[in-house]
Amino acid sequence: MLSLSKKTDYALIALAYLAERPGRTASAREIAEARSLPAALLMNILKELQHHDVVRSLRGTKGGYQLAVDPAAVSLHELILALEGPVRLIECASEAEGCEHETLDEADDCRVSGRCAVQAPLQALHFRLVRFLHDVKLADIILPGRRIDVPVEMVGKVNAE
Repeated sequence: MLSLSKKTDYALIALAYLAERPGRTASAREIAEARSLPAALLMNILKELQHHDVVRSLRGTKGGYQLAVDPAAVSLHELILALEGPVRLIECASEAEGCEHETLDEADDCRVSGRCAVQAPLQALHFRLVRFLHDVKLADIILPGRRIDVPVEMVGKVNAE
C-alpha cells in the first residue's frame, strides 16, 4: 500500500497546528494533547523539523515551536525527504541525494531489472509521483483556507475501493 508514514503524517498535523496560530509558540506537549498524538514521538519529529529549519524552537517558560518557513515555499516532497529520505516507489527508480532532478538507479537486488516488462512505465509513474509531491506545497495541506479539500462524497468512494 502506498501511504505517508506516521512520521510525515504527525509532522503535517503539528505544522497545521502551528500554522493555525501564526506568531504564537506551542510546546510539543500542547500539540500532542490537542491532536491526540504520542508526545514522545512528536517531540522527536519536531526536533528533526527544527534540524531541517522547518520550525524554530524557543526556550524558556513561554517556549515552544513556531513555523520557520513559508509553507507556500516548501513542498511536500521536501518534507518527506527531510523526515524519511528519498521517495522510492519501486526499487529500480530512486532519487540522487542532493540533486534537483531524479535519476534512474537500477538496484542490484532487483532480480528482473532489465527484463521487466513494466519497468519503464513504473519508473515513469515514480517520477510523476515525485513531480506531484514537488508541486504540492505545505500551504496546500496545512494552511486554513488553502487546504486541498476533497468533496465529502469522494471520501466514501475512496474508502470503499
